[in-house]
Amino acid sequence: MQAKAALSVVSYLIISLLLTLHNKMVLQWHQFGFPWLVTAVHSLGGIIGMQLLVASGHFTPTRLDYSQKRLLWIFSALYTVNIAVSNVSLHYVSVPLHQVVRGTVPVFTVLISLAWRTTAGYSWRVYASLALVVVGVGLATYGDYYSFSVAGFLLTLLGTVLAATKTVVTNSILVGGYRLKLSALDLLYQLCPLALVQTLAWAAVTGELTDAWAFVQALRSSDSADGVYPLATALVANGAIAFVLNVASFTASKNTSALAMTVTGNVKVVLAVVLGCVLFS
Repeated sequence: MQAKAALSVVSYLIISLLLTLHNKMVLQWHQFGFPWLVTAVHSLGGIIGMQLLVASGHFTPTRLDYSQKRLLWIFSALYTVNIAVSNVSLHYVSVPLHQVVRGTVPVFTVLISLAWRTTAGYSWRVYASLALVVVGVGLATYGDYYSFSVAGFLLTLLGTVLAATKTVVTNSILVGGYRLKLSALDLLYQLCPLALVQTLAWAAVTGELTDAWAFVQALRSSDSADGVYPLATALVANGAIAFVLNVASFTASKNTSALAMTVTGNVKVVLAVVLGCVLFS
């Protein structure tokens, strides 16, 4: 059981790193600076991937009643709001400060888990390890911690609490909480269409859809090598990687704990900083 959990966490970490770096490539190398539409591509990749599994007979979705679907609607809204708050807060605080505050997600995960009684408690070794991980993130992202507003700091803190809440709820749903006990594929099958609608709606509200359309039209009219087809290929690959990551993420969450997932997320931040410096200068 421990070997299965360790394998699922390592797989999640590697694929998550791959997607983070590929997102950076899409946003920087292809200059596709539309994060909400990139998130929509991730959701679309999940929809297509799940439909292929259903069509090939490798997956049969679980039938849910109305109350169960309503819980998933609320859960998907939590996911979208978490991403929105994180993106908005980046406009008001520096990246180093943003990463340090987000590095405290495991701390809030512990507090929420204890408050909701999803765990009996943790040993002192766990708390000591958390302190080291948070300090490690701070050292890896050290920089300008002072360029922020009070509103930006509070938004970042809110995003951190939402991220911890999302992780705890995900783990509870996968192990049978809230009258739901879904497999990783079931959860992905149910959430991706909701996430696609929500992210496209947010992209429309923020003006990303209009700006992206103008960007694509400019690419089509230019003779640059960075045309529409290289961008489309990169987005297709991005959606495919996101689908694999979502499967790996939900599988790891089911096989481990909410705390293990948030600590793994902090480790990914440190590795992403190092690899990002090497690959993107």
